Amino acid sequence: MAQSKTVTGIVKDHKGIPLPGVSVIEKESKNGVTTDYNGAFTIDVKQNATLIVKFIGFISREITVGSKTELTIEMNEDVTSLNDVVVVGYGTQKKISMTGAVETITSKSFANRPVTSAVQLLQGASASLVVSTPAGGNTPGSRPTITIRGQAALTGGATEPLVVIDGIPASVDQFNTLNPNVIESISVLKDAASSAIYGARAPYGVLVVSTKMGKKNEKPVITYSGNSGIVFPVRTPHTADSYTFALARNQAQLNGLLAPYFNDAALDIIKDNIDHPGKYTEEQLTPPVNGAWPNVVQSYNNNDMMDVWLTPSIRQQHDLSVRGGGEKTSYFISTSFVNQPGNLNYIQDIDNFRRYNLNSGLVTEISDWLKLTYRTNYSLGMTIAPMGEFGTGRDRIYAFAYGAWPTTPIKYFTGEYSSLSRISTSIGGGDTRVSGHNLDNILGLDMKLGKGWTAHVDGDWRVAFNDTQTLRIPVYETGPTGAVTLLAGTESSLAKSNALSTYWTMQGWTTYERSLDKHTFSLQLGAQVEEANARSLSGNTRDLIDPELPAIAISTGTRNVNDAINTWATEGFFGRFIYDYDKKYLLQVTGRYDGSGRYSEDSRWGFFPSASAGWNISRENFWEKIAPVVNYTKLRASYGTTGNQGNSAGYLHIPTMSVGSQSPWIFNGARLPYVNTPGILNMERTWEKLTTLNLGIELGFFNNRLTSEFEYFNRESWDIIGPATPLPAVLGTGAPEVNNAAFVTKGFELSVKWADNITKDWNYSVGMTLGDNHSEVTKYNTTVNSLGGFYVGKQIGEIWGYTADRFLNAGDFGANGKTLIDQTQFNAKWYPGDMKYEDLNGDGKVNPGTTTLENMGDLRRIGNSTPRYYYGVNLATGYNMKNAGRLDLSIFIQGVGKRDVFMGSSYFYWGAATGGSSIETAVYQGKHLDFYRDEKSDPRVLSVLGQNVDAYFPRPYNNSGEGGKNFQTSTKYLLSGAYTRLKNVQLNYTLPQDILKSAKINNCSLYVSGENLFVVSDLPSYIDPEFVNGGRTYPETAVFSMGVNIGF
Repeated sequence: MAQSKTVTGIVKDHKGIPLPGVSVIEKESKNGVTTDYNGAFTIDVKQNATLIVKFIGFISREITVGSKTELTIEMNEDVTSLNDVVVVGYGTQKKISMTGAVETITSKSFANRPVTSAVQLLQGASASLVVSTPAGGNTPGSRPTITIRGQAALTGGATEPLVVIDGIPASVDQFNTLNPNVIESISVLKDAASSAIYGARAPYGVLVVSTKMGKKNEKPVITYSGNSGIVFPVRTPHTADSYTFALARNQAQLNGLLAPYFNDAALDIIKDNIDHPGKYTEEQLTPPVNGAWPNVVQSYNNNDMMDVWLTPSIRQQHDLSVRGGGEKTSYFISTSFVNQPGNLNYIQDIDNFRRYNLNSGLVTEISDWLKLTYRTNYSLGMTIAPMGEFGTGRDRIYAFAYGAWPTTPIKYFTGEYSSLSRISTSIGGGDTRVSGHNLDNILGLDMKLGKGWTAHVDGDWRVAFNDTQTLRIPVYETGPTGAVTLLAGTESSLAKSNALSTYWTMQGWTTYERSLDKHTFSLQLGAQVEEANARSLSGNTRDLIDPELPAIAISTGTRNVNDAINTWATEGFFGRFIYDYDKKYLLQVTGRYDGSGRYSEDSRWGFFPSASAGWNISRENFWEKIAPVVNYTKLRASYGTTGNQGNSAGYLHIPTMSVGSQSPWIFNGARLPYVNTPGILNMERTWEKLTTLNLGIELGFFNNRLTSEFEYFNRESWDIIGPATPLPAVLGTGAPEVNNAAFVTKGFELSVKWADNITKDWNYSVGMTLGDNHSEVTKYNTTVNSLGGFYVGKQIGEIWGYTADRFLNAGDFGANGKTLIDQTQFNAKWYPGDMKYEDLNGDGKVNPGTTTLENMGDLRRIGNSTPRYYYGVNLATGYNMKNAGRLDLSIFIQGVGKRDVFMGSSYFYWGAATGGSSIETAVYQGKHLDFYRDEKSDPRVLSVLGQNVDAYFPRPYNNSGEGGKNFQTSTKYLLSGAYTRLKNVQLNYTLPQDILKSAKINNCSLYVSGENLFVVSDLPSYIDPEFVNGGRTYPETAVFSMGVNIGF
């Protein structure tokens, strides 16, 4: 028997930080151990043994023991990760052998980002991912939307990817409830070859999410991470001072031949109050009028309501986890808390979001051939939002602050908040409270059935319960005479709803893998079944007896009750064959056969195949000559089809009858309840399909210090639901929709990264991602090619408008005072300083024709609102100060290279007076004052602001009929929505091990981070480029935070 000896050692990374869970195996044996939480190991080996040291994400090493009994082993990160195991659909693959378009995002790439949701971590992380700001702005608890490779539905509806969490299908909403700190990695499946194995659930790509788990033979490791940050609203407008504002609004009134808002006496008081702060009392600035409080025209204050209403807030995140394992079992437990107050002043107690998470997992080897995995995830999210007047909530409050007149008083001289400021109605007008519980339970078994033969089966039961209460409380105001009145829009009401949804799935597959010489192949066959059920019950009432007792039963108003039931199910069978020769020639064929309960029996099944191939050219003999420069090259190609049922409602193949409460006819003096007859059904309605061609190349240069990937894709969406040929009106009903439309999306993705060391202790990296896509309709059933609808050749996002680059001047008018080119399509009255639109078809007038391709009048395609050329830049450097610890700096820049934005509403320019009440259309500092003024303008205006015939904005009006004529969609105000944003800067300090050991601390790092620090954009400073709907939504925010990560 050969002699043996005991070898001890420690494994560290290049930063000197111990690595737990590293495999240390004696070569050509089954003898092995894993490092503990201190990176230490002890192993008995033969004399002169060789140790193989392996760890995911690091380059494996072979260490000859020789006569040594103590070892210190340093591992370097594998910058190309070609041997990394990538989680894909129903399994894993090595990156070097993959043929599909798959991108992996590791937890390291988004560590310490001060974000409150998992979705926010993805922005800029991949060239294929488009993460967009929520439609309502960054309200507490809201989440961005995600798409992979752009729009994939013709109607512009939800095209978010399927999310698979620990092997179980889920939604983006469910992904967003995860604690970001428990995410280990995210694989982005971009092409059909990668996602087709999920069939009809994955028409828009897949995010495969893996959460953290403990490791075997690992002592318990306790980790705490905490983050606290101050949140500031950014790119918000600031109103001009009340004197300048009053002059501008007076000029707009005069332009419309209307009386000015403010007379000279009022203007004198307003100016004097600005020039001499404190001279006037609140009663003098807000004097009662006829025994009532004044309106904004009768007040003389100087308040910027954005400053009044917006305030910084403090955000907190805390996470505590325990992981570890024994010889056959590993475990992970994590709990976390997030507190995200809003940025509206006065009401932060009813403008916030809180989330609590509990995640746990257990893996145990029951026997040599059977392994059990159990995971459970629970989250509780609680959102509180103010009601405000008329129950419009945050949007109404922010829209008011965005457009409030600076003469608006904050308080009356009685000390009561002014109703004009919306403060009283926001504080006391009630709130909406939403509690969302989500519980996920996953149980799985892995079996080794023979050499190369494995099987897996798992099941999931998920339940979600949401409780919503919307309470509106009356708010009263005491007038200057003591009279008390109920403020409009605050009448008491109550609405409650409970929604319960359950989901279960069972899936299983078996895989056989075999290698013969240089040939390797695997065959996988599996099946899945899933069902979802949703029920909701809601009720509402008005005129509560006591708003302090929010119960529908305690009211004098009508009580309404409603409920809803929905269910759906799918069943699928799938298979995958993979072959490679010497890791050189690669082939994968996938197929899935899916059935959906949303379609009739003859139309519910669909087959979705795909194929992909790859060629590792750099493994060819002829490549050896250039290998020192281009050491790695792989070509990939794939083609496949996925299905889509997401845009199909349930019960489409079943005749349904709707019930109405009152018929339009009177029987015996009463309007009775009635039932509608069902319409015509399309029993052949079936899956929409998406077929994708993907071409890719992967490159590595200079021993993989420089790596790059490029993808080109062409995705055709076909059999899309579209309008049928109209039926004769005498039939009495419309034709059902059919599968008859199509459109195509083309694009590319590029990623480049350079990683190197300046010295042994100083490393750096530079990475860049760039992606682009655009879509065009290729088939649509229509008899009229309306510019506002769909037609063959339509570019998704196209903007139609008029050509205009200047204002009317005296030379544009005839002797009769009318314009030489007829523009009465928009308004009968025109003056110098109004917009001049070009007569492109030469008929002497400007109009839209019939707004069709056949007769577009003077309209032309002037731009496209689809964001193009999404890019991200990651810069990182780190310096190991040895006994003084390590310092790391990372910078993340994100942006859009091209986007056209037409800004024509009152959100953009106060003089438009369209799209909102002119009483809430403010005049901002800076650009807003660059409006047309000539010698005929009000003398007082000219004395302060001067003439400005070469202005940016046209002649202003307060009435919408006049103002709207100057803001027809045109090239004049077609702006660039491109931007570059410094998304994140982070400085991290890792304490040295010598200090930590004495305190029995495994690792500790401190960091400071800044999110959304600044943006470069051609848009006006009061409009954020990610909020291009003109503003008036909850603002973008910058976050400055500090945090700590510590492990015991």
